[in-house]
Amino acid sequence: MMQLEVLASGSRGNSALICLPGERRCILIDAGLSPRRTRQALQDRDYTHQDLTDVLITHSDGDHLHSGWVKAIGSWNFTLHVHHTHVARVVRSGIPRDRISAFDDAFILGDETHVKTALGPHDVHGSVSYIVRRGDAVIGWATDLGRFSDELAAFFSDAHPHVFAIESNYDRAMQLMSDRPEFLIDRIMSGTGHLSNDEAIDAVLQVSKYTEPQTIVLLHRSEQCNCPQRIQALWSERASHLADRMIVASQHEPMPPIEVGSRACNGATPLTNRGVHPI
Repeated sequence: MMQLEVLASGSRGNSALICLPGERRCILIDAGLSPRRTRQALQDRDYTHQDLTDVLITHSDGDHLHSGWVKAIGSWNFTLHVHHTHVARVVRSGIPRDRISAFDDAFILGDETHVKTALGPHDVHGSVSYIVRRGDAVIGWATDLGRFSDELAAFFSDAHPHVFAIESNYDRAMQLMSDRPEFLIDRIMSGTGHLSNDEAIDAVLQVSKYTEPQTIVLLHRSEQCNCPQRIQALWSERASHLADRMIVASQHEPMPPIEVGSRACNGATPLTNRGVHPI
C-alpha cells in the first residue's frame, strides 16, 4: 500500500508526498516547495526530514525544483532522481552532481518500489511522466505536458493505475480572453506547453478504455485561466461516469490523503468489456 497526498499544485510550486505505511520512509514527486515548507509538511505528518529518501523530478523548472534546495540539500539525505537529459540543467542550477541519480526509463527505490518513466513534450527539454508501483498499488503521474500522445496513453493504460494524476491547466475560452501576452498564450497552447481541461478529459477517457482508475487527480490548475466550477461542469458533461472520482488539486491547500491499494482505493479495474463504460 502507498499513501498519496498532493501538497501543492500550480505555478507557485508543485510537490506530492508518497508515504509508505509500515516504513519510516517517504518519497516526493517534485520539490517545488521551499525546503522550509517541505520540512514543515513532513513534520505535520509525523515524519522528519531524514525520512525523505527519494525525490522524483518531472523537470527542472523552478515551480518543480525550488531554488532553495541549492543551499539546503546538504542537510537532507534524499537522492534526487533526474532524467538523464535534464541532469546538466539541474547541475547548472547549483545542485551537486553527487546528489543526483540519473535515469532513462525505469529504476527501483529500495527493494519494493518500482518506477517507470516516459518523457513527454514540454517546452524544449520535456517533462517526465511516472508510474510508481509498490506491490499491487499503482500511481500514474503526468504534468506539464503539451499534448497527450498515443505513446503516453499506452504507457498509462498498460500500468492499470489505481490513481491517475494528470494536468488540467487551463480553460481554453478563459485563456483566449485573458490579458496574458500573446507569446505566453501561444506557448501554453502550442502542443509543447500545458494541457487544457478538454485535453485532460480526452487523456483520461483514452486511458479508461482499457483500465479504470479509482481516483483521478487533476494537477496544475491555472489560477488566472481556469476554475473548479468550469472543470466540474465539463466533467459532468463529457465524463459523467468518472466525475465522482475526480479531485482538483489546490495550489494553497494539501489534498486529503489517498490510500492507494486499500479498501478506499481498491485498484484499477481492467475493462474486459469495452462497452461497460462507453466513451
